[in-house]
Amino acid sequence: MGSRIAAWQAFLGCLAFLLMTFIPDCEAHNEALQQSNEYNYGVLGPYVTNSFVSTDVTAPKLNFMKPFTACDDGSYIFLAPRGETANSSVCILDATGSLIWTTHQYHGQAYNLQAQTYKGEQYLTFWAGDNSVGGHGVGQYYMLDKHYHIYRSIIAANDLPTDLHAFTITADDTALLSVYKVTQVDLSTVPAYIEPSNHPAPAQPARVPPPLGPPDGWIWESMFQEIDIETGELLFEWRASEHFEYTASYDPMKSATEEESWDWFHINSVEKDNRGNYLISARHLRTIAYIDGKTGDVLWQLGGRSNSFADLSFGMATKFIGQHDAHWVPNSNYTSLSFFDNRADWSYHTEKRSYGIRIDLDLDAMTAKVGQRFLHDPNVYSVSQGSYQTLPNGNVLIGYGNNGVVTEYSPDGTVLCDAYFEPSKRWTSGDVQSYRNLKFNWTGMPTTQPKVAIQDGIFYISWLGSTETTEWLIQHSSLDNETFHELVQVRRDGFETAVDLTAGMLVRQYVQATALDARGRPLAISDAIDIGYVATVPSDEPLDMTLPDSPYDDLEDDEEADGTEEMDDTFEDLQVLLMWMVLALGSSLLALWACRGLRKRRTVVIDNEYVSKRDDDLPYREQLRQVWSDPWALWARMMGRRSTPYRRLVHDARSEGGRSSEGDYALR
Repeated sequence: MGSRIAAWQAFLGCLAFLLMTFIPDCEAHNEALQQSNEYNYGVLGPYVTNSFVSTDVTAPKLNFMKPFTACDDGSYIFLAPRGETANSSVCILDATGSLIWTTHQYHGQAYNLQAQTYKGEQYLTFWAGDNSVGGHGVGQYYMLDKHYHIYRSIIAANDLPTDLHAFTITADDTALLSVYKVTQVDLSTVPAYIEPSNHPAPAQPARVPPPLGPPDGWIWESMFQEIDIETGELLFEWRASEHFEYTASYDPMKSATEEESWDWFHINSVEKDNRGNYLISARHLRTIAYIDGKTGDVLWQLGGRSNSFADLSFGMATKFIGQHDAHWVPNSNYTSLSFFDNRADWSYHTEKRSYGIRIDLDLDAMTAKVGQRFLHDPNVYSVSQGSYQTLPNGNVLIGYGNNGVVTEYSPDGTVLCDAYFEPSKRWTSGDVQSYRNLKFNWTGMPTTQPKVAIQDGIFYISWLGSTETTEWLIQHSSLDNETFHELVQVRRDGFETAVDLTAGMLVRQYVQATALDARGRPLAISDAIDIGYVATVPSDEPLDMTLPDSPYDDLEDDEEADGTEEMDDTFEDLQVLLMWMVLALGSSLLALWACRGLRKRRTVVIDNEYVSKRDDDLPYREQLRQVWSDPWALWARMMGRRSTPYRRLVHDARSEGGRSSEGDYALR
């Protein structure tokens, strides 16, 4: 038995080896790095990107310190990299760091890429415009549908400039957006900024009141609007100067001219809750405020000079600095809020550590305490920007603003996944920034064609924006306008799949690719390209079989012999080899069986002739020739059968068997 199993294993191993020689190489394309010191030291450059053969787009190359595949919940990473060295773009990456979609085509800098729901449909939203206007911007928001077509471009009502900080689609299918407007106001009660003197202070400085601001000074008025997305109609508008004192600001008034207005409030997030009220973040007041949705009145403030809460965490719950991205924690019933605590602004740079934080509130007792801090190791210090997102599974995603870092934490603050898109040695340089780093589910179905290219015998395929492609069907033809036939089907491998056409395949001159979904259905087909010298089948050789005219038919396995001399020789050699292997295997098995049967026989002598006798006490045979006269008897003997159909033998006087009715001895 063991010999037969070994023979079969040898046969199957040889067959597998032969078949593997006909499978094309699919070259792995690593779009991310793992714990690369060269990356972090800046050896690879201040901003490391992936470029591709089949398309001219680029995307950030991530350096995973802890891979995001451990946090793969089916969602995608949304980034908007920009900075001193990074070209501004918005991009979507999967958990492996592979590109899904990106664009550079919108004018200006890009911020705040999200996936949001409007009237039951998902849209990509982001801001693009001029971000050089005093720490905010003038531009517009874009809504892109699942085909990456612009559904709406949205601007603020009443011809006001549309700011980059906040754009949220509410549960009422309205839009909330932040607005900054240069406004002339009376600043005569506000202390002006005094430049520090290089001279030593006198022993007894004179008590001189600080200078005050001008009565006709200029500010950047922080506002937010709620508008109708379809019509642009203004539904609600709120202005900070109508509800807060200028003296509440922590930002020194260095200038208050029309050209360089004072950004005293700096709104950077706004959210509407199910009660119809608004939660806003004011960076330069170091406060998070809750606004009445009807009157605009301030219901309470967390932090700042007019803090409403008793701090049960020794100041850690209310003394945040330069915060961003304040939200109610989902399913907390308005008892917890979250934000990114920069621990820094343009006038405070002491602690050198930024983090996400969750604050638990008791709105009856008006107390606040730290629920959880989300700390990165090593420290990340972000003087500007940043994001905090509570994910559907309870994990927390932190984006580090002006540093290229995105990290996912468990609810208890444990780092689960960690990725850099800027060398850690260059943190705080401003080389690579992303205002918010978020995760969303997204289904992208572009109406463009897949892109293909050939380079050094490698066939490259990509399709920007597709989330549903799982495999590529590669087809070839002798002419670009005739029927294409299946060459090979491969799994999608990252954004750009690479297939080696020189790996033992017979390839015709024109090659194209069809994107297939998880059920094998065709999604789109590329243009055909001429692969030139890589082709191994003459263009004038006809095909033997008539196959489907289009890859949009059943896409059944239609690869047949081409009828060329090379293909014939290949299959003839393979057939001969397999035939010899089968014959050798059959002979081996027959020999094994024969040996097994012979081991079960024993020999006795009758009248100087030899016959076979089994262990069961069968009568002797009269003549050996009578045994050979029945071939089946010999075969049964060799196979060790217990019942053997012998003919009755002629009487032998020395036999001791019983006589039959016909006078012959019968076998019992």
